[in-house]
Amino acid sequence: MASVLRHLRAAVGVGRLAALAVALIALAGAATACAAALQREADSVEPPPAKADGDRGKLYDDGCMIDQREMRWPTCVYGKRKSRKTVVLFGDSQAMQWFPPLRRLARRHGWRLIGRTRAGCPPAAVNFASRCNKWRKETLRRIERHDRPDVVVTGTGVVYEVIEGGRRLGLKASRRIQRKGLARTLRRLRRTGAKVRVMKTLSWAPFDAVACVEKRMKRLRRCAFDRKQPMNAVFEARATKRVKGAKLIDARDRICLPRICPAVIDGMLVYRDPKHLSATFARSLAPWLDRRLPRPR
Repeated sequence: MASVLRHLRAAVGVGRLAALAVALIALAGAATACAAALQREADSVEPPPAKADGDRGKLYDDGCMIDQREMRWPTCVYGKRKSRKTVVLFGDSQAMQWFPPLRRLARRHGWRLIGRTRAGCPPAAVNFASRCNKWRKETLRRIERHDRPDVVVTGTGVVYEVIEGGRRLGLKASRRIQRKGLARTLRRLRRTGAKVRVMKTLSWAPFDAVACVEKRMKRLRRCAFDRKQPMNAVFEARATKRVKGAKLIDARDRICLPRICPAVIDGMLVYRDPKHLSATFARSLAPWLDRRLPRPR
């Protein structure tokens, strides 16, 4: 990539057609190299496709991912339970998928890791559903009064239709309200003194990627999908920019190629369903995530 940039700078600097041609050739070579890195076939993958849906991580297995029908607030602690360095994972299932690498890092660094997640409930301070609203309010209170985190990692789905003026809004109008609501939540988390990291929404498979891999083990390229999607340019990035001390972490460059997102990487199923990472693959991202998280005080 560095050589490509040098060629491009030369082309712009001297305005020579020959230099531009060299730059384009180098760029094409880089693109070819990326395409060659895509895993094309596999004899087996982990987790096996038949078990992919259950590959959600210990937070889910322990019953700490609250179901939409439930109203409870378990305190699920992992890592070094008596550590003074506390990391809280807060949000919906889009946040929960990052628990496996966080748990690995908590063990490595001696953190106390607390999971506070609920399925289908936006962490943004918006009117969505009465149970979600109540869960969010109480969970934030517990984070403030009991957890006292050094770092909060959060994530959110992007297809929530919020209620305003007594009526359910469409997705487009909801995103504007969610952006403001998420910024309010992030500011509240920042007032605890914690550093806040927001996990960017990933590209979603527009089909059942697991079933595709099961049927096309020798043609895995058929199971890759377009990286550029409407949900990639939505509210969570804008909300994060509005809050000092909050930063966005975007894993798409680690998971996807420039134009497509593969369904299998290094023999691992990337997704357990169209929208969520498998715990097996997410766990492999621990070193990558480690370099992007702030250290608890």
